[in-house]
Amino acid sequence: MTKILSVFNEEITGLRLRLVIIELLSKLIPDFVGGRIRVKLLQIAGFCIGNKSIFWGTPRFIGNSNWMKNLCVGRSVLVSIDCVFDLAAPIIIGNDVGLGPQTMLVTGAHKIGNTTSRVGVLTPQKVVIEDGVWVGARCIVLPGVTIGRGSVVAAGAVVTKDVPENCLVGGVPARIIKKLDPLGEVGIFEEGVLKMDQNKIQYNVYS
Repeated sequence: MTKILSVFNEEITGLRLRLVIIELLSKLIPDFVGGRIRVKLLQIAGFCIGNKSIFWGTPRFIGNSNWMKNLCVGRSVLVSIDCVFDLAAPIIIGNDVGLGPQTMLVTGAHKIGNTTSRVGVLTPQKVVIEDGVWVGARCIVLPGVTIGRGSVVAAGAVVTKDVPENCLVGGVPARIIKKLDPLGEVGIFEEGVLKMDQNKIQYNVYS
């Protein structure tokens, strides 16, 4: 019986009853509806999320026993649907950030083990997304990465290393495509292409 209780305690260590209730309630709200209500529910659950932020869907949260304390979201942040936040280490998101659908922020790195088991010791590393960053749909940001202020990550990119400020990056692994004007550019960014209306030039971020 003692062994059974020990195993049971190990299995439910990461359970947060308040969050479970909040997630159940938030699932009653359709995607792209009630973004501010969803944020308020997550704040009640104990997450640090700044004012005027909108979550169009409830992210999938994973991590260790302290993971609720590992998320810090700034003001006026937009989080789209089906995102995944790995909170094995801190995730710090600045102000005025946009995260596209199915963005994955991964902090749970592992050392490479021996031939018996290549999944070695867990070595979590924080992810930082600075103010004004736009992360496109289905991007993956890997452990230890900082995305600099005002940068854009093209849809589908895998970010394996730090991104400087005011850059457009894309690809697998992500690399710098061009520097961005801090004062803004004339154009729209959609489906992996930055379309410059002014000069009728297209920059394909996958080329």
